[in-house]
Amino acid sequence: MTVAEAPSIKVGVMSRARDFGLFGAVSKSKYRARRLLILGYHGIAEGPHHQWSPHMFLPPNIFARHMEILHESGCSVLPLADALRRLEAGTLPPCSVALTFDDGWADFRVNALPLLHKYGYPATVYLTTSNCLLNAPVFRLALGYMVWQSRGKVIEQHKLPFVQGPIDCRTPENRTTVVERIWNHVTEQKMDGRERQGLASEIASSIGFDYAALSRDRLLSLMNPEEIAGISRLGVDVQLHSHTHNSPHERSEYIGEIELNRRIIEELTGGSGRVHFCYPSGVHHPRYLPWLREAGVKSATTCEGGLAARDGEPLRLPRFLDQWDVSDLQFEAWVTGLAAFLPRRSVVPPARSVNRRPGNSANRSASADSPAN
Repeated sequence: MTVAEAPSIKVGVMSRARDFGLFGAVSKSKYRARRLLILGYHGIAEGPHHQWSPHMFLPPNIFARHMEILHESGCSVLPLADALRRLEAGTLPPCSVALTFDDGWADFRVNALPLLHKYGYPATVYLTTSNCLLNAPVFRLALGYMVWQSRGKVIEQHKLPFVQGPIDCRTPENRTTVVERIWNHVTEQKMDGRERQGLASEIASSIGFDYAALSRDRLLSLMNPEEIAGISRLGVDVQLHSHTHNSPHERSEYIGEIELNRRIIEELTGGSGRVHFCYPSGVHHPRYLPWLREAGVKSATTCEGGLAARDGEPLRLPRFLDQWDVSDLQFEAWVTGLAAFLPRRSVVPPARSVNRRPGNSANRSASADSPAN
């Protein structure tokens, strides 16, 4: 069997299963009743940045259709905290689902929140606070995006003294090299957020990119403090995603990331109870579990596909990452629970790290066309 044939066979199996009524049977089964589907999202947007990173930005029409499927399927969409309590107690309602959104992208308010309100669906936003406070494009994402927009070009004349020779943007490999070279300069100089923004503007000027428009349109920005406070007042649950979207190797630094993240979120929202965490970039390791418990974290979601079960580790919860190439059939299969019985490929989370990720076997090489932010 070829690689190309395997997905077709799987789709055929799902299609026949739905035709024979197995979707409905599984959704009403004891198996599904004892499990929680946690759906994971990032940006809900289309346009050039969706073309650049389609696994990170889900077009609004696909998101709308999938919310409609949840409604048509009679799913019980619960607040995350309530869903996890009921999972532990064994009292989940039929076909239970929780909705989570990583990072806190600015497009959440425009493209996701109205649909959530339409169906009365609660949601959790896992917020990275450093870029929320900065209120500017996420630097490494913006860097990769600018270089991608310059694809096909060789920039002979530029004013970047730390980049030797022309900036060649003609191939993905060259673009990755450019991004890594600039990122290495940023880390060596230990630039803070404001300094990075100044550098981003300088780079944009050198390659002929309109950085002011990118900042104004907020294509690669997170919600600002006022917007976070606003969605919190509307009932959106804002939870932990670390301060800098980093996973330090040292215990004190790891816990410090979470504690600072919690303090800022509680100040922005005027509430407490920030005990639910999402691993930055999906990177998790057994050594993190005692650190999370010490930091008062009660649950932590990964980017590994699956349904959460009562006997599972609450600090290593699986999710299904809903992305642009998930068909209605595939989405239904996950909602009903049937997909859990089918073989599936390893989930590679969309690259979304706000800062450089630590060395880890689970991490993939950065690419300007599949950005590591």
